[in-house]
Amino acid sequence: MKSKIFFQSGFWDGINTNSTVEGIRTMLNVSDALSNSFVVTDVSEELIKKDPFLMVMIRQGEYVRCDEKYINKKIETLNSSEDPEDLSATYLLDKKPFVCEKIGEKYGVIAVSSESIIKKEHLFKGDGFCLDKRHCYTLRYMTYKDKLRQPCNSLIIIDPYLLLDREVDSNTNSVKFPGISNNLESLLDAILPQELDVDFHLTIISSLIKGQEDVKRAYEQVKKCFKRIRKSLIIKLGFFYTAKGYDYKKESFHSRHILANSFMVDSEDGLDLFGDKGYVTKNNPTVSIVFPWLLGNNRQDITKYENWLRSVKKHVKESPDSLFYGTKENRLFELVD
Repeated sequence: MKSKIFFQSGFWDGINTNSTVEGIRTMLNVSDALSNSFVVTDVSEELIKKDPFLMVMIRQGEYVRCDEKYINKKIETLNSSEDPEDLSATYLLDKKPFVCEKIGEKYGVIAVSSESIIKKEHLFKGDGFCLDKRHCYTLRYMTYKDKLRQPCNSLIIIDPYLLLDREVDSNTNSVKFPGISNNLESLLDAILPQELDVDFHLTIISSLIKGQEDVKRAYEQVKKCFKRIRKSLIIKLGFFYTAKGYDYKKESFHSRHILANSFMVDSEDGLDLFGDKGYVTKNNPTVSIVFPWLLGNNRQDITKYENWLRSVKKHVKESPDSLFYGTKENRLFELVD
């Protein structure tokens, strides 16, 4: 995993002197990701010698020394960064909470200060959350908005059944996909930022009854969906067709997943999470949300995210022109080999 963590020494000083975040500090100390990620920090030799955890982290992980000006300059130039990994990084900063919030809003990255970390405690647990789809739309959405919503700038949606319903207007002979208006639109409306200083990257993988005949139709209808809900957001979209069901020889997909630069969603029963339309069954009504694997201490979730990302990257890379529309670009692909 090529994820980066930009780590300011003032952040570490702040949580070490705050008795109310002792549990979070312990989580950071045992985090697999924090010791194995590409860590760019201005931590001094003196602080390293005083703190056994920092010494272990630097010995075990990939570590680059810099000064505070480097990290601040990196944040200031994120909108023009030539390194896509910077827009998938996590930023642990010695800044005021409102400054970190603005950074997240502008660039779609997780930026946390030592002062606001108590409100972000769920980011460091690694055990995630579950949403019960049997609950009404309002409860599901408010739970997500209040507790789970995070900035993001890149998204991959895998749902082979999302667009299998197909309607043809007998008068105009136009084709519509109810899954876009019933499920996808409400999902994107809940997740997508209102605007960013960078392009938003979105890759959708789904199946279609007519296969390549409907790839462009689906692509254009998803773009119309963006105009309804996010007029000011610049989105680079890639829509990819895959055969229904799973075929290991074709690297196809069966279950539903969402991968972002700040969270991961798993569901075996559809992604109709936030809408009041669509189909909600009683057999498997729970959807799990895990984030961020960059700091969580659950290695299983990190590995699952990496495996899914590699599989999608392979599928996208090998897709012929007839089976996709839009772009093959997504900065998340740069996180794995």
